[in-house]
Amino acid sequence: MTISVITIVYNDKRGIRNTIENVIHQTRFNDIEYIIVNGASTDGTTSVIEEYMKYISKYICEPDTGIYNAMNKGLAMASGDYVIFINSGDMFSSENVVENIINLIGNDIPDVVYGSYRECQGSSVSKVIPCRNVDKIWYGPVASHQSTLYRLEHLQKYGLKYDESYRIAADYKLTAEAVKLASKCLKTNICISDFDLTGISSSNQNLGLKEANRVREDVFGWGKFKIRSLTAVLLCARYAKKYFGPIYKLIRY
Repeated sequence: MTISVITIVYNDKRGIRNTIENVIHQTRFNDIEYIIVNGASTDGTTSVIEEYMKYISKYICEPDTGIYNAMNKGLAMASGDYVIFINSGDMFSSENVVENIINLIGNDIPDVVYGSYRECQGSSVSKVIPCRNVDKIWYGPVASHQSTLYRLEHLQKYGLKYDESYRIAADYKLTAEAVKLASKCLKTNICISDFDLTGISSSNQNLGLKEANRVREDVFGWGKFKIRSLTAVLLCARYAKKYFGPIYKLIRY
């Protein structure tokens, strides 16, 4: 089994080094197809990547029109059995993650595999955040995007890729579509990734909520009343997460 690990980067020379070092030290690196998509960085990122070319299976360095355009380029380059995005600044949570996932899948062929994650900002790392059951995909992503693997043949069969008309929630849309069309999804107890929160702001959260509602309409066929009702719940959950952590956990799960 081969896992295509795709890293997207633009002008992040520190983050890209940390991510590459993390990926290449996976215990099952020989089973990884490592793909890097560089959006024509100008800050020294390209020089860092060139230091690791012997570990990189496929590489492209050219301008893109945004992160989802770059991610679609990565998908088009992938040839593994499963694909996962570990973008610049993100990490696998341990050196055994890919090995554990391969062993867990075994001879099974789930269309979507996902697990838990941690949030990171600077030197601060959260506790493990459990993934949700896949039947709650309507509520929001069941795991971070960096903790979700897609079977490549499943994506190709249905022509699934990132909708570039989205600015922040195309990953949620892709996961929602992949789950909706899946024959089987595999929820694991593995903490798969450490997700870099750098750059996420309240304005991004508001845009994310707006685009997530668009996913609920486009993918799940929800009407305006249902969307507005869930939006009220999600806004309460956001407030609870900020000020009342234990209450938020009850709402989230």
